[in-house]
Amino acid sequence: MIPPVLMQLVPAGPGGVRDFAEVLQACWRRRGLACDIHALDPAQGLPPSLRPAGLARAPVAVLLHYSGYGYQRRGLPLTLLRQLRDLREHWQAGLRLVSYFHESYANGPPWSSAFWLSGLQSRLGLQLARMSDGVCTNAQTHAAWLLQAHERLAGQVHVLPVFSAIGEPATPPALDPVPAREPVAVVFGAALTRARALRATADLGAALRRHGVERLVEVGPGGPAVAPAGLPVAYLGRLEATELHDLLRRVHAGLIDYPASLLAKSSVFAALAAHGVPVLNTRGHDHDADGLQAGRHYVKLQDASEQRAHRAPAPRPPCLATAADWQSVAAQALAWYRPHEAEHQAQRLAALLLGAAAP
Repeated sequence: MIPPVLMQLVPAGPGGVRDFAEVLQACWRRRGLACDIHALDPAQGLPPSLRPAGLARAPVAVLLHYSGYGYQRRGLPLTLLRQLRDLREHWQAGLRLVSYFHESYANGPPWSSAFWLSGLQSRLGLQLARMSDGVCTNAQTHAAWLLQAHERLAGQVHVLPVFSAIGEPATPPALDPVPAREPVAVVFGAALTRARALRATADLGAALRRHGVERLVEVGPGGPAVAPAGLPVAYLGRLEATELHDLLRRVHAGLIDYPASLLAKSSVFAALAAHGVPVLNTRGHDHDADGLQAGRHYVKLQDASEQRAHRAPAPRPPCLATAADWQSVAAQALAWYRPHEAEHQAQRLAALLLGAAAP
């Protein structure tokens, strides 16, 4: 029996989705599984190796990394879906398609295009789920949406939180906050996400200091974020993976601005958890999901208006300035991350692509 040819399809250009695919490719290579990555621009058609004339070595197993805006500027990849239908019709059982949904559909105020297009974006995503042999996503919130696609998907939508795109420490991180750690919180990732996190700290300087943070460092390409911040900020630029790993061993905390219900899809949160760095989240809390809890796996920074809104006394939140609280948050996040390490997720995705039961 000829083994399947493994392929990954990703949106054109750099970004978190491409990083995710490359980490998977490296994990599979270590297991002896060859896999090609193809950047896909639907306007230019499928890559030659996926066209009917190029699939002489069928069967083929394709992992499609789905993000609607990655394949069409309005998040409406109609051409992509048509191409996949044609591919399915031509190859029938010779094609196994697994779709990993990195995003669901956009939301926005009534004056934004996302508000008016979200319904169509959702329908297109559900159509893709129906034509797939396997469906994965990174958060329970997305899984609940995907289960609308077809009753046959009940129990078949696999929730695989993202892993650290910058790699994982070679040795277990030392969960010792003082005196080895500097009173610094790091913010890294894409330029827009860094700017959002820094901007959110504008009125949170006192809260950050209560958690033992005296200054911020920003890491990433594209120049420093132009955003007000509640503490002094040093921009370190783009660091190599080894340099970033070393930095994460020294900092006191990591700073993010992300919905609590979608933290499982944040590669930055995953990287911080993997390296034993407690996370301070500036975003207002919507709801816990994917086994992550505010005050246990990360700390939610509350502004004064949120604190006044509490009518009943809230439980004492952890304070990262104390060694016990720091160690507890870091250890709980690391324990949550361990089952989602890159090698584990690569093994599960490989099983889905090869038609075996996901472990």
